[in-house]
Amino acid sequence: MKVLNKQSIAIILVIICFLVNLISSCPNYPEPIKLDQNDPTLQKAYKEVDSIIQKGMKDNGIKSFIASIVYRDEIVWSKTYGNVNPLDENSPPLTIDNAIRIASITKTFTDLMMFQLRDKGTIDSLDDEISKYFPEFSIGNPYNTKKSPTFRELSSHQSGLPREVPCDFDDLADEKICSEEVIVERLSKMFLIMPSYQTTHYSNLGIALLGRTLAKAANTEYEKYVKEKILFPLGMLNSSYYYDDVKDYLAQGTYLLSNGSYAIAPVEELGWGNPMGNLYSTARDMSNYMMFWLNNENSNILDSTTVNEAMSPISLVNDGDTVYGTPFEMFYDQTNNMWVKSKAGQLLGYRTQMALIKPLKIGMLFSSLYAFETPDVFTKAAAEILIPVYEQLLYEAGSQPQSLVPDFNLQPDISKSTEKEPKKIPDEAFVGTYTNSEGSVFIVDNSTGVLIANFGDDNLFNVSRFSDQYPEILRIKVSNPEDYACWYVVDGSNYELVYFTIESTSYGGIECNSVTAMGQTMSLTSKDPHYLKNNNIFLEKRNKLISKFLQ
Repeated sequence: MKVLNKQSIAIILVIICFLVNLISSCPNYPEPIKLDQNDPTLQKAYKEVDSIIQKGMKDNGIKSFIASIVYRDEIVWSKTYGNVNPLDENSPPLTIDNAIRIASITKTFTDLMMFQLRDKGTIDSLDDEISKYFPEFSIGNPYNTKKSPTFRELSSHQSGLPREVPCDFDDLADEKICSEEVIVERLSKMFLIMPSYQTTHYSNLGIALLGRTLAKAANTEYEKYVKEKILFPLGMLNSSYYYDDVKDYLAQGTYLLSNGSYAIAPVEELGWGNPMGNLYSTARDMSNYMMFWLNNENSNILDSTTVNEAMSPISLVNDGDTVYGTPFEMFYDQTNNMWVKSKAGQLLGYRTQMALIKPLKIGMLFSSLYAFETPDVFTKAAAEILIPVYEQLLYEAGSQPQSLVPDFNLQPDISKSTEKEPKKIPDEAFVGTYTNSEGSVFIVDNSTGVLIANFGDDNLFNVSRFSDQYPEILRIKVSNPEDYACWYVVDGSNYELVYFTIESTSYGGIECNSVTAMGQTMSLTSKDPHYLKNNNIFLEKRNKLISKFLQ
């Protein structure tokens, strides 16, 4: 028997990996629809989440904790543990209306402000250098570039700026000691620690600088802008950047002394650094905030396409499945094949995390009134329980798999519409085999009762109408994407518009004599969608052209 050498084994392993990837399909997810929250399966899942939190509290010495879970547009589960003062059993029990310090989750509000101002045209581009709006700012750059940090770099921790604002943390709130002038003067004598986009380097300074630059561009105060343009429109009326506004309902954080006892954490505000982490909020307010990100429906806050942009990845971390966005921190749940968009925050006395499972429109806000060391605040363990339960119940309730893109229906532009009713084109008019001299093929078939298309191969596309105003334009969309390799669904001819040329026949009908698909114009060769099966001459010509192209 022939023994394989190491090189042969390696080649075989590569082939196996390729085949596995080739036959792997893109995961799809059920469309989130209304569910009965009293369903025993869901109630059991929430009890398991409750058990995870209680065990985590016990294991980490947490005395008070607040948790809220949202689904679609409502809070579906919440629970509080302990008291407003965790060290006083006689203080009121916690509620989801007690304020907490969300710390670095504040950064998501600063980035949201950035996207708003970009969409309004207040700033021209996320790739603008901030010196355009904040000319006083400067920092030494010893690298081979003359470019200063941009909005995009600051918002996604790609700027190479130092981590912290150059002021003692205890002095940040003192405007006499840590005024903007003092901070800018100190930065002018410092240097970038690395070139931009070399690696993700988390920078509180970067987000603080981002917020203050945005405020200059908008000619307003940062805190005032966020309050008026983000917090109030989202119904976050109990959220503020100022301790005096929330002190009457603030849940008190704790920290551990060297002797092993607990103490109430002092409240140290951040002054010029407010954009990086000084927002106070409540679990109820933050639930409204999570629902905004999950549903893409409040266009008064942010255009739905910009919401998608804000939740997109920017930089892959070396572990291969953790990604930084602007400024969401994302991880891929390998068990459930789903990205979780998250942001955590920590200040003395508080450790809070917001986690969004956008495909299922599930959000979690977990907050510990004790800043314990942890990669996450129990959200990963909770997600592993909630995701499969929600998927199961959604499919049982008749939810259909989500499309990888929405089913767009173009709204007619009334200003361009004519008085005449648009022509109605029957499905039969599109049916046929379309070809050109270059060997391109497009086939439309309705033998199953619905329109199906292909490009002369085995990859099938569902066909749907684009708009009543443009009846000659059809949309093609990958049929049963789970049947195709993920790379094809993403990179192939997956979601396209095809343009038919139509003409009236002498007997009053309508026929299509050509189509433009994937940039190629093809003429109607036969009304028979199976024409090519009986035309070996054309197939041979096409195969030769394809072979020549591949060479």
